[in-house]
Amino acid sequence: MAKIKILSADVANKIAAGEVVERPASVVKELIENAIDAESTSIRVEIRAGGKRLIRVSDNGVGMEREDALLALERHATSKVGRIEDLERIQTFGFRGEALASIASVSQFELLTRTADALEGTKVDVEGGVFRSVQESGCSPGTHMSINNLFYNVPARLKFLKTDTTEMNHITNQVTWAALAHPNIHFSLTHNGRSILDVRSCDSYLERVRLLYGREFAENLIEFTEELPDLKMYGLLGKPEFTKPNREYQLFFLNQRPIRSRIIGAALTEALNAMVAKDRQPVALLFLTLEPETVDVNVHPAKIEVRFRNERTIYSGVVRMLRDAVHRAKYIPKIETPIESTQSEGDTERRDTNLSQRISTPGSPTVVGRGQRTTPIPQPQRMQTPSVTSQETEDTDQTSEAHTPSTPTEIVVQPPQQRMPDDASLSLLDFENVQLKANLFKTYIIVEAGDKIFFIDQHVAAERVLYERFVNQVETDGIPVQGLLLPVTLEVTPQQLGVLKIHSDLFKKLGFDLEEFGGNTILIRAIPSPLPTRIAAQTVTDLLDKLPEAPHTDVQIPEAIDNALITLACKSAVKAGDTLDTKEMINLIKELSEAKLPFNCPHSRPIIVEMGRDELERRFHR
Repeated sequence: MAKIKILSADVANKIAAGEVVERPASVVKELIENAIDAESTSIRVEIRAGGKRLIRVSDNGVGMEREDALLALERHATSKVGRIEDLERIQTFGFRGEALASIASVSQFELLTRTADALEGTKVDVEGGVFRSVQESGCSPGTHMSINNLFYNVPARLKFLKTDTTEMNHITNQVTWAALAHPNIHFSLTHNGRSILDVRSCDSYLERVRLLYGREFAENLIEFTEELPDLKMYGLLGKPEFTKPNREYQLFFLNQRPIRSRIIGAALTEALNAMVAKDRQPVALLFLTLEPETVDVNVHPAKIEVRFRNERTIYSGVVRMLRDAVHRAKYIPKIETPIESTQSEGDTERRDTNLSQRISTPGSPTVVGRGQRTTPIPQPQRMQTPSVTSQETEDTDQTSEAHTPSTPTEIVVQPPQQRMPDDASLSLLDFENVQLKANLFKTYIIVEAGDKIFFIDQHVAAERVLYERFVNQVETDGIPVQGLLLPVTLEVTPQQLGVLKIHSDLFKKLGFDLEEFGGNTILIRAIPSPLPTRIAAQTVTDLLDKLPEAPHTDVQIPEAIDNALITLACKSAVKAGDTLDTKEMINLIKELSEAKLPFNCPHSRPIIVEMGRDELERRFHR
């Protein structure tokens, strides 16, 4: 007796349904895609019990005639593919001809449809893949599909479904992604009669994001459009301070189809890894457009994953476009802290009056603010000159009930430690009318550009400049070397000595000339020219501790070399507390403006922080 048997149509349909219909959200996805292909401008999704009891998707598309309505429920019946060559230029969302037949085989299915010019529609009832009735019926133009009791005849699949809340979350995600991809379509979603989502049609992706995620979310996005010869990308990228702890808000769309793609995800990470903290993830909604023949959307039954014909080109193209967009958008964090006012104007006036009294009245050296500890006010040193009488203080004292002093209050005006020349102008990231104003705490360079103020961390700015310079030098002629008149002796551990032997070529690339001197002693005979001699030994020790105890692969700049260059740039860069003269600050900012990624150091720390004039004036209640 033969062991191999031909499966019955019922079993085959249920197996096929298992590939397409994973859970209720899979049904919603397939029916929405059909509605989009039918040129619908409005799609309504109604759910009961997380999709286990009812899934109804209604649209106002072109609808179907009786013959097409019956054929649509047959396996491998489709109007979108006729020849094998058509698979190379698929521009519709449904095309396999499996969805409706698979769904109908594991549910109690009802199809109600009518074309705009027909007087009556067609109603088809299918139960478990078996046609029960076909009849004429009145309905509005379009198609209305109802799926009742999903998996009622496949109890093994039914018991693996999660709670109503979990299944509903998956459904909400599918509707949200479809709504993002097609802002020109009105989408609504209800669950057990309660509205979950209702977004009108709109003209832009950004407006659709605002409707779905809220105004605050949309205002924290940077909008950009980039284009290469074979690839276009419209994107919405989270601002530097707007990140998430996971990748939930990294959504990718290809030719208006929501997709999962490791290639695009890796490109996003590569492009922004220097700008986002290691424990955070950027927010990114990327809409890519490619010629259909350059991508295969038929590698997964649910059409979620895609395969690019040239993955390397797509990867490098997305990285390049994202970096160009970030550079053009000036990816700089802003100081925008809201100030909450919970007091009335009268309370504010009384508080201000009391504050003036305490400042001008001897014996009252403290200010107590709401919710603050008592804080001593530093008393200025008395100077003969300059002595300035504050008219505002005198006016306040006349209305004060406190004792009025007989001598005016003296305000000490100290001259700035370093006066910037009037011509200290420079170029900063294409901003106009940029002027160097000061160096704060010997750490932060203050720059004014129009109605903006920029605070630049001199250490991380120098670190970024040196890192990119080292990368270019390693890839070309090598890092310049300075020989030492007297070699530096360095004692290392046996483990560190082993790492040195493994990575000896790497140290040469970095500009170090290291020689074993017997035992665990090495001599440092030459170092990279930007590195101060006084920290040469510490830098070598740090590198030996950070490098892996295994050989590295020499592919462009592998991770081992990149980490070493980051360490070298950090050690060689000017430090916080170092004094820079005006010329050095201008040169540093000029080199930073020419960097590929001028907004974050290689450790992802921000280099520049922006504060608007309006923010400053708001804090002074101007």
